[in-house]
Amino acid sequence: MRTHLRSLSHILASSSTLFVQAQTGPGGVGNSANNVLWLRADMGVTTVGPAVTNWADQSGNGNNATSPSVAARPSHVASSLNGYPILTFDGVDDEMRIPDAASLDLNQWHMFVVGAETNPGSNNSWFTKGTSTQPNYGLWSPANGALIMPIYDILNNLNAPSAPAGTTDANFNVIEYSNRVLFILFPSRTLYKNATSVYTDASLLQLPANNGNQLYIGDTQDNTGWNLDGSIAEMIFYNGPLNAAQRIIVDNYLAAKYGRTLTSSDIYVQDNPANGNYDHDVAGIGRVNASNIHNDSRGSGIVQINAPSGLGNNEFLFWGHDNQPLDAWGVTDFPPSVQGRLARVWRPTEANSAGTAVDVGSVNMTWDLTGLGSVTAADLRLLVDSDNDGVFADETPIGPPTWVGGNLYRFTNLTALANNLRFTLATVDPVNTPLPIELVSFTAEAIGSDAVELEWTTASEHDNDHFTIERSSGTGDWIPVLQVDAVGTSTATNTYTAVDDRITHELVYYRLRQTDLDGTSTVSEVVAVRMPLPAVQPIVYPNPIDGPIVFVLPDGPESAMNFSLIDASGRVLPLNAQMLAPGRYLLDPGTLAPGAYVLRAQRPLSDEFYSVRILR
Repeated sequence: MRTHLRSLSHILASSSTLFVQAQTGPGGVGNSANNVLWLRADMGVTTVGPAVTNWADQSGNGNNATSPSVAARPSHVASSLNGYPILTFDGVDDEMRIPDAASLDLNQWHMFVVGAETNPGSNNSWFTKGTSTQPNYGLWSPANGALIMPIYDILNNLNAPSAPAGTTDANFNVIEYSNRVLFILFPSRTLYKNATSVYTDASLLQLPANNGNQLYIGDTQDNTGWNLDGSIAEMIFYNGPLNAAQRIIVDNYLAAKYGRTLTSSDIYVQDNPANGNYDHDVAGIGRVNASNIHNDSRGSGIVQINAPSGLGNNEFLFWGHDNQPLDAWGVTDFPPSVQGRLARVWRPTEANSAGTAVDVGSVNMTWDLTGLGSVTAADLRLLVDSDNDGVFADETPIGPPTWVGGNLYRFTNLTALANNLRFTLATVDPVNTPLPIELVSFTAEAIGSDAVELEWTTASEHDNDHFTIERSSGTGDWIPVLQVDAVGTSTATNTYTAVDDRITHELVYYRLRQTDLDGTSTVSEVVAVRMPLPAVQPIVYPNPIDGPIVFVLPDGPESAMNFSLIDASGRVLPLNAQMLAPGRYLLDPGTLAPGAYVLRAQRPLSDEFYSVRILR
């Protein structure tokens, strides 16, 4: 069952050297050996309410950022930038710190920051490694929106040249900072804004880096007046300069994800609304010239493309998806020869920097289906929308692929892929290779002033042991309140219900944790419930009960009512009801086990109901 609730955007560390094996870094550039820091506001953020306590590094190097105090915690703002979250810093004392690490003691680098200044008039410190007067490296922004790039040089001087005014502003921009050190000491630095160079120099003497200091984000080591008054969506550090093709790929990944427009080499266009907003997990391969090539990428998604047979100068192939679920539930648009396909669809741009369509030749496409349950390679098919009409039902499936080890399945020498042509993955056997069926729904509804009914539906399950309902009052602490056994393994639709009858807050939050037989667990999205104010309740006696009970309406006679009794696991139990008089009923639940129950009474042909917690 582990596929039903899990996000399937995997970030897998690779031990291979950069540019040799499939790259799982940003946009498909880099791995843990070279991408030394990757902080994303959409992953790895731990909060107490909106306050951020920890920001986990996604590069595989464990360079996690923490806030030094409660007062210094920045805020996490969901769905803020093209649907993605950001971290906001208040310009007073908000900061995150990363402990000193050899992987961050950089003598040369390539850095990307997607950020904005709430108040460009303040002295904003984006980050610095080292002290405010002796930094290894950093980016600061003074009142005019320029970016200062301090380096502590070999003569023990602080050299801090500045990019032009207005490099940073209240809009989110893709800021890029490259430093290439020649002959050990001589740096050649370039700063870019939205992929266009705004500053370059090659005149400083830089000490090899090993300063033993923390990396500060949003502060310059408690230097008053140098605190970031702004926001950060993503930070990426490499331990060396990228080549020209790799720069373009990472820039396009960030621009698509956050809805930015690059002023140079904005090649991937499927992120535009007119093309369907294929903004997510963008990766790419490309070539500027013989010295600037990147021909194997995967990025943060599950699709790897490599080995282009005809990749020429100034040619690129990008792909991204529409963020639909990685499941086949309810999808009917597929050819008769297959039995299901993923709801998620990818769309490529195969073009040069001018936007003209090109042909990079045949490619290999490898799918990492880790976590997608049972898979037989012979059952998989690739669907390509060859006539670009947005429909897959009229296409000829491609495949099957070859299993290449682990959970990897490869379509080799693929020629059907071309500029703008959507693609997705299908199965010819939904029993042996069902493709994942995610959680279909998870809802929570108040029943009275102190109870919530929760309901969820799955379309299939594999090795599913149980579900746990977890509740929070908004403090960030999740408390397990109910556990419901699962059916185990099933290809049918299953609906579960549970009742939480111990509510003490007006606003409560719920999430569903699913646990496999091997102990692996995943959680659903969070749903919120606002409890109604207490109303006049019916009279129920005796309570606690030990046999039949009497139910009396508080607001006048009623000729008929529908009754149900729900136990703590959500099961509806048999209940015999007899009307003694209008508005007065005798209810016999039979023999009950000790515990808490919810008695629900609903008026016929009405949404109005009463719920009463009773004890046995």
